[in-house]
Amino acid sequence: MPNWLYLFTNLTYHLGLAIWVGGAIALGALTAPALFRALPRLQAGGIFGPVLRRFARLRVLALAVSILAAAVKYVFWETGGTLWISLRWAALLVMAASVVYEIAVLERALEARRVHLTAEMPESDPRRVEFNALHKRAEGLMKASLGAALLAMLLS
Repeated sequence: MPNWLYLFTNLTYHLGLAIWVGGAIALGALTAPALFRALPRLQAGGIFGPVLRRFARLRVLALAVSILAAAVKYVFWETGGTLWISLRWAALLVMAASVVYEIAVLERALEARRVHLTAEMPESDPRRVEFNALHKRAEGLMKASLGAALLAMLLS
């Protein structure tokens, strides 16, 4: 007879990670390039920024589901493989830290600077330089958290 609780726990763990990975790929690799090609940069950013903010909240929920499922797996079924379990928890920690930093710090900082940007503003303008540096940090954070989510998936 199948262990339904174990199967359900694994399903919820992977579902949370699939939302994180799938959403990051769908938004970052597919939607953003098409949107920024079709619209002026400021307009595309004005549309895409709120989408990313909503996705950050969805990632919090997906991560909570995955952490809960990982805890249940650890308590009831995992006895060996301490290194792999530790790496999985480290990956989940990286994911948690990245989404908390994104919501608590980066979102506000980017929005506070985005409102001052204009289409006529040169790339060398200090406000644009500051916004671009924050944007680059946000992109790097998303890539790192995507890598951590893939690692957590592999170490299930």
